[in-house]
Amino acid sequence: MYTEQEARKKVIEAGHKLVEKKLIARTWGNISARISENEFVITPSGRGYETLKPEELVIVRIDDLSYSGDIKPSSEKGAHAIAYKLRSDVDFIIHTHQFFASVIAAECKSTWVAPCARYALPGTNKLIKYIGKAISQNPDSDVFLMARHGTLILGKTLEDTFERASLLEADAKKQFRTRVHMAGDEDSVNIWTESIDPKKFKYMSVLNDRFVAECCDSDLKLKPYIDDFAMIAGPDAKCVENKKSVILKALRGRNAVLVKGVGAICAGKTKDDVEAVAMIVSKNAAAACYIRNAKPMWKADARLQRYVYQTKYSKRKDGDIRSAK
Repeated sequence: MYTEQEARKKVIEAGHKLVEKKLIARTWGNISARISENEFVITPSGRGYETLKPEELVIVRIDDLSYSGDIKPSSEKGAHAIAYKLRSDVDFIIHTHQFFASVIAAECKSTWVAPCARYALPGTNKLIKYIGKAISQNPDSDVFLMARHGTLILGKTLEDTFERASLLEADAKKQFRTRVHMAGDEDSVNIWTESIDPKKFKYMSVLNDRFVAECCDSDLKLKPYIDDFAMIAGPDAKCVENKKSVILKALRGRNAVLVKGVGAICAGKTKDDVEAVAMIVSKNAAAACYIRNAKPMWKADARLQRYVYQTKYSKRKDGDIRSAK
């Protein structure tokens, strides 16, 4: 295991690497490192990785999730704690929101790619229980899908976890392509400063990658298959005609809308907001293409996620919506 000083240094390094390798969307996700048999350091709640300092990491006890100080640890501390408790060989953990692994996790099923822990709302005891069950039932696995959410990657070192996360993403992309065959670019975002509703959204963008295009061509109301979508984009994204009044109406209570013949209009107060919305809309659209007619999140869960995010996480990190959870 790591000394406390080593652990703090490695977690900061991992945060920068997660963003660099695009294994998370913006700065979401969390990282931890074991420092004793019953303690680990973890990223705090609501702090971006770019400016995070070693002294801002939080020491959490594995047995009761207690911590000291004024800085709150990640809301997913329980998922890390149960993994350390069940796996004495694990000293480093990353929780990612990487694209293709998150997409196939939206189906809420284990595959040859990785075991899948059942869905529960983030930060809840039920989620800890489901992750613990998945780890207990799959003692030889170091990578786990988290249904409708992302992944949990276990390792002895930082290097172990990143290698496993990269291999998982490659395998998940292969799994995705066994069902979805579409030509075109995966990324296509154009951000501009001219807003159709400047009082509400200063920045907007058009996203028309192959996943969004497929949803628009199918005249599909984009439902929340991934909980980040419910939080950041809204409880759904309607597919509407290209008329200003119709688009404005569809954007009420949402940050994205699908427009026939155009793509997804993503809106926010900052450019970073818009980029984050576009990322999750693309990922959720890919999940819709992969899952097809599977059930989305429950409406009550989606609305709750949206409410909690808007009243809690989006208020952090200088007012933008990139905060780590």
